[in-house]
Amino acid sequence: MFLSLSREDFSRSRFRKALLPFLLLWLGTALLAFVYLQAVRTQLQAIERNETAKLLTSYLAINHPANIHPGPQHLLGSSPLQGLLFIRVVHGRDHIIVVNEQAERSTFRGLVDLPPEKEGVWVAAGSGEEEMVLSIITRKYPNNTLIQAAKDGSEWYELYRRLVHQVVWMVVGSALILWPLALYFVRLSLSSLLFTRKKIAELARMQKSGLLPEDGNGPELDSFYKQINRLIRQNHHLVSEMQDSLDNVAHDLRTPMTRLRSVAEYGLQAEDDTERLREALSDCLEESERVLAMLKIMMSVAEAESGTMRLELVESEIGETLAEIITLYEYVAEEKVVEVRLETECQVYVRLDRTRISQVWANLLDNAIKYGKEGGWVQISVAVDGLYCVVTFEDNGMGISDSEQGRIWDRLYRGDRSRSQKGLGLGLNYVRAVLEAHGATTSVDSVLHEGSRFEVRLPLNHPDT
Repeated sequence: MFLSLSREDFSRSRFRKALLPFLLLWLGTALLAFVYLQAVRTQLQAIERNETAKLLTSYLAINHPANIHPGPQHLLGSSPLQGLLFIRVVHGRDHIIVVNEQAERSTFRGLVDLPPEKEGVWVAAGSGEEEMVLSIITRKYPNNTLIQAAKDGSEWYELYRRLVHQVVWMVVGSALILWPLALYFVRLSLSSLLFTRKKIAELARMQKSGLLPEDGNGPELDSFYKQINRLIRQNHHLVSEMQDSLDNVAHDLRTPMTRLRSVAEYGLQAEDDTERLREALSDCLEESERVLAMLKIMMSVAEAESGTMRLELVESEIGETLAEIITLYEYVAEEKVVEVRLETECQVYVRLDRTRISQVWANLLDNAIKYGKEGGWVQISVAVDGLYCVVTFEDNGMGISDSEQGRIWDRLYRGDRSRSQKGLGLGLNYVRAVLEAHGATTSVDSVLHEGSRFEVRLPLNHPDT
């Protein structure tokens, strides 16, 4: 078991984690040792007590205890004390102590000083070198006679003391085993994390798209691995989306940057032609504005997606904001021969950022006209549905295929049929970002070659109000 420990298991962090289980194990060992010593002590003392009682009973049986009530002198017989160290007989003011012949004279004073009623096991008597360990019992009789007997308990007491010393050293020495054991338990508790780390490291090193096993690991780990796999999938999706975004950015920036360079080179060739230089600078300015506009929109989308977009909310009438955008795109619609209609059931007031919501309407209307068919129409309607203001943009243009409807909201995504039109692919992504910042939702319903219907649901009471 301990051989499986590595250098990592002896780090400072593992030591901190192992401290609590080590203390619990060590205290548990100490508690078991204490309970064991208490049980042994109780058992040994019971043996001492029973042996002392048997010796006294045997002695009294020989010396006819039934006749002791006339006086304590009846106990003075010639029989030995049967292993007892002494017997004390108290009757009134008369005290008689019978001492074993093997007892030294120096111990007599310690026996005399014992109270007549004293009893117990492993009782200390005397002091200094004359100190003894006795097991004492006391019996009282109806005629006010008291008999106290004791035997030498040093043998069992010394055995118990040696046992205590051994157990104490074992408890202290157990720390040498319990500390590696605690580290091993910490390693076991972290085994799932170590396995996860190893698996993720393999996936990263070998650049695999595999996932962690989600079944057969226990309910907690299964749920944990599912969350990790979810993050892995999201990471793969983000990486893929980032790659697509970089490809689209490179594709869409190439044209204006190439044109910018070409115009600059054209202007440098006309050193003495002021008008030609002014025209080149004007074209450069136009191209740079286009690039800056794209970058500004990308920054706004990033702010909205991160929840840091600042909105200047004002009470606005939805029909009025739509009418302004329709007026702005009036000439574009006439060039494309597209009829734009606005229908409102009633005036609807919503707190919103008027500038940003106008950009949303402009994006939706621009797409409807741009991808509409010549001689077609765009229907814009406003209605109230419960706690929401519903704005719809419907057209009879080229429509969107089912495979593309889920991707049109992605950043910099442009469908195959839309690449023939000017644009950066930021429109609908920006639309969704601004609407989400307003607490609104948007959806699309489209049939290829028949038209599209975009629906926006704005809450009548903005969450920030």
